[in-house]
Amino acid sequence: MPSPIQTFKDNIRPANLMLQVYSLLDTNDHISSEAEMIKALRAIVQAEATEELLLVYNELFLGLVRERAQLPPSTLRRASLNHLLRQAVVAGCTALDTYLPSLLRVNLPTSIRAFGRDFIPRDDAIVMEFFQDLTFSLDETLRLLADPNAAEYIANKILGLTNFSYLSSRKGVHVTGRLLGVQNPWDQISNQLGRDKKEMGTALFEISERRNSIVHRADRSKEDPDGHPQEISYAWAKRSVDTVEHISLALDEIVQTKMIELQAVINAR
Repeated sequence: MPSPIQTFKDNIRPANLMLQVYSLLDTNDHISSEAEMIKALRAIVQAEATEELLLVYNELFLGLVRERAQLPPSTLRRASLNHLLRQAVVAGCTALDTYLPSLLRVNLPTSIRAFGRDFIPRDDAIVMEFFQDLTFSLDETLRLLADPNAAEYIANKILGLTNFSYLSSRKGVHVTGRLLGVQNPWDQISNQLGRDKKEMGTALFEISERRNSIVHRADRSKEDPDGHPQEISYAWAKRSVDTVEHISLALDEIVQTKMIELQAVINAR
């Protein structure tokens, strides 16, 4: 089975692919059908003189769209290509959505075995907020007394909480790190990346909010849900996807180091 970080890399790949496709197709709305280059390309592809051809040309890509593609020029303008940027943001958040629960599923049993009942930091208000709906029935409690796989059972019970289906946020990263024994997760991520933790936390919040706008309101703002879609740029979308990727890579390195420490504690008993 792939590791959580490998699964994340597989899931973030579509986000990067959409950014790359945007870069290839973006001509700053300079779609041409009369350029001299088209005349030369017409001969190469042996197109009839009556066939309409569209030239997609920038510093990265040279493409010729033939008439049978039935692709209107408006499809290649930024107003349409911006949908690629929006979906890149959605794909980036989805990658984080799947990564954090996966990271917990693999490593939380080790944390539970190492810390015992103290694996939940009770002095952490953010973590306790996520656990407010967690309850164990009498049958479940009795089962845990004799279950050799109690740590896995507790981990699965926690991951079954509705709250843990939506971890792709500042709080979600914090809660994941704390449950896995990482003190001050955002401080450690900041040190790992050499970036300000407040800046990263704010960026992740904005990315998550934008994903919700795209998915639920076709990228219209909360303040004007019936208005025009919000503006989006390649630079903002690229920064957003990169931020998600960098935070996830840094967290994974931190957690793997912590798991080695916790496993040593368990082995020493």
